Amino acid sequence: MCNSKSTKEKIIEAAYDCFSKKGYVATSTKEIANKAGVSEITLFRHFGTKDGIFEAVIRNYSILSDLKKLSIEIDKYDLEEILIFVGKRMYDTLLKKKRFIRILFFEINKYPDTLSNIYDKFIRDIDKLLINILLEKQGSYPLKTLDMNIVVKAFMGMIFSYFQTNEIFLNRSVPDEELNLALNTFVKIFLEGIRAN
Repeated sequence: MCNSKSTKEKIIEAAYDCFSKKGYVATSTKEIANKAGVSEITLFRHFGTKDGIFEAVIRNYSILSDLKKLSIEIDKYDLEEILIFVGKRMYDTLLKKKRFIRILFFEINKYPDTLSNIYDKFIRDIDKLLINILLEKQGSYPLKTLDMNIVVKAFMGMIFSYFQTNEIFLNRSVPDEELNLALNTFVKIFLEGIRAN
């Protein structure tokens, strides 16, 4: 079992590296297998398809696992602390995957429907976790009656837009102090917008 896990991890890491350098469209399963030091048959045995590998990469290199852990320990933190933590983790995750994200931007229109479905499911999973966190905190933090799907997209959108503007379009690294100020400001704006009077 342990050997199987390490093989999967090697494939995911190799795929991430290949996708980050060449994009999804230009990367072949043969390249991924060669980089991982496995046969293509082994690759397909673990992930089924190239799309399956891509989905594993997206899930493995995301904030989803952090959000799941946070939702278990939710009682320890107030809503503002949770949102700052989520914002910081999201920004850090995006920053670590900057090269990968830049390529995704340029080739997203070339993706087959299966990849669009992978993105859609992944984003819905993140949204669902954030909605659950907000609803869980509603007892101590009354919320306006709003469409929660739009609410969480607004919050994540603020952070993603800040990342995209600075790191992708301006190719500018944001100092920690500035990032902390931005995240605290976004959280305050967001909480004011959703708090029931």
